[in-house]
Amino acid sequence: MNKLIYSEGNKDLTLKLMCKILFKLNGYNTHYEVKLRTKSYIDTFKIHDVSDIDVFGIDFRNDLNYFSVGSECKSGETGALDEIYKLIGVGKSIKLDRSYFIKTKIHQNARQIASHQNIRCYSDAELRKLLSGFEIDIDKEIKIEGAKYSKLRSSLKRLSKSKPKIVDYLTYEFWNKEDWRNVHNLLYIIASNESPNLFPELKPVEKLPFYYLIELLSISILKTISEAMTLNYSDIENAIRTALYGGSESLNERRKLFDLVSQVTKENQDFSQTWESDLVNIGIRIAHTTKTASDVPVFLQDIRENSFYEDKILIDKKTLQQYPDGTRKTAQDIIQFTLKYSGIDKNVFKEIMDI
Repeated sequence: MNKLIYSEGNKDLTLKLMCKILFKLNGYNTHYEVKLRTKSYIDTFKIHDVSDIDVFGIDFRNDLNYFSVGSECKSGETGALDEIYKLIGVGKSIKLDRSYFIKTKIHQNARQIASHQNIRCYSDAELRKLLSGFEIDIDKEIKIEGAKYSKLRSSLKRLSKSKPKIVDYLTYEFWNKEDWRNVHNLLYIIASNESPNLFPELKPVEKLPFYYLIELLSISILKTISEAMTLNYSDIENAIRTALYGGSESLNERRKLFDLVSQVTKENQDFSQTWESDLVNIGIRIAHTTKTASDVPVFLQDIRENSFYEDKILIDKKTLQQYPDGTRKTAQDIIQFTLKYSGIDKNVFKEIMDI
């Protein structure tokens, strides 16, 4: 068994990588180090990072209902009980459907508490044994996942120097906002960028953050459509419009406020967003093809993680063959929609749009 891989400020990385592999093998769209934030009004208005989920996964089912998992990954052999209690609180706070606790060694008292809270516990050795059942080269996969992890982090760090608002939102705010707000906010942040053409000439690796952006946007869109289908599938168009503003009550309050502002300013503006009708049309198609649409986030993540090289983007046919044409088409529809209402140059997504 290889020793744990340590990186600067991230001594639990190997456990996270193994957990990511486990979630991926079970069909989840996965993300590292999801930050949970809160606002404080003590003394001054500040935003605090209160906790995080080391590995988060979401799996959209064929009907667009979704199942979420999260893990706490800790090295060392002490403090397991306190870490379990932290995970219980985090899981309830963001409504995880299942939680995992992964640690180098887990004492029996911590396992007992976890069992009563439906938390699955795995030591480093137990997790390796579980992964071996998938008949994979575990150490090789850890190295591959480590490279993917580093590539995403470095690409976001590079982009933060020129477009910090985009990176800050993807890294922090996205995970702490309602999904309908994420749709509005991501489109606004991209469209309001000071550059009329966002990165027209990029190296392949520099395009990677935008594939990550589309991946996260697709999650919020699918979750919003899922909410609309639950709200009123028989009138899906109006249900989507309502879901895009947080539900009926929120929509009515926003319309009232908008009307009051319009009366004061005497400006006759449209309440709807310029992009709303196009997104509703995409949403209607998604609602009618939920089985293929449900794989869009996993498909986009597969492309992002396995197609980017220093000098080219090569989308392997074997990758494409794992997904139906409807999944690819829905992903392209979301990309085309984003290009239409943002300053992103169309060449950023040329490789995936040319499939």
